[in-house]
Amino acid sequence: MGRGAWIGVLVLGGVLGLAAAGVTTEVVQRTGTNEFCVACHEMSWPQETYEKQVHFSNPVGVRVPCIACHVDEHPWYDLLLGKASAGARDVWGHLTGKLSTREAYEAQRAELSQRVIDQLTASDSATCRNCHSFAAMAFDKQTEAAKATHPQAEQAGVTCITCHQDIGHAPAESAAAEPQDAARLAEHLSRVQASAD
Repeated sequence: MGRGAWIGVLVLGGVLGLAAAGVTTEVVQRTGTNEFCVACHEMSWPQETYEKQVHFSNPVGVRVPCIACHVDEHPWYDLLLGKASAGARDVWGHLTGKLSTREAYEAQRAELSQRVIDQLTASDSATCRNCHSFAAMAFDKQTEAAKATHPQAEQAGVTCITCHQDIGHAPAESAAAEPQDAARLAEHLSRVQASAD
């Protein structure tokens, strides 16, 4: 193959690579919206509980999309793999009718919640930490319970989900979970202390 042919192959490869990157970026953007996530009726029940929580409505007006909590975005291949596996699970659940009714959702809610808690625990709450950082927290502007517990949690290396298990999809009656969060931290700190002794 002559020099011109090699240049043609390189140019064609570059154009195809850019096109593939553009298409991939567009697909990732479009499938990362809340509108896409709740397009299946099974997601209407999790959406109801999400809309009652601080990640949906808060004093500063920041709305956290589903993907921010449920798929780790860093590094980029974790985002692609996470979206693909979550999508495959959701499609399978849709096809099999696993969550086809509110009753089915409620019956499996504890198991589904525990699965997410386990994933976040294993990743040291990586998706939480994409937005929340102890270093950036203004402790003096937090509630009394948070002022007391966040520095202890940071010092003990406690991961976010240890205390904040109800933050994403709690029912309205348990939306104010701070006392529960403080109790979880106290229990965890006592276990850490006991294992250190």
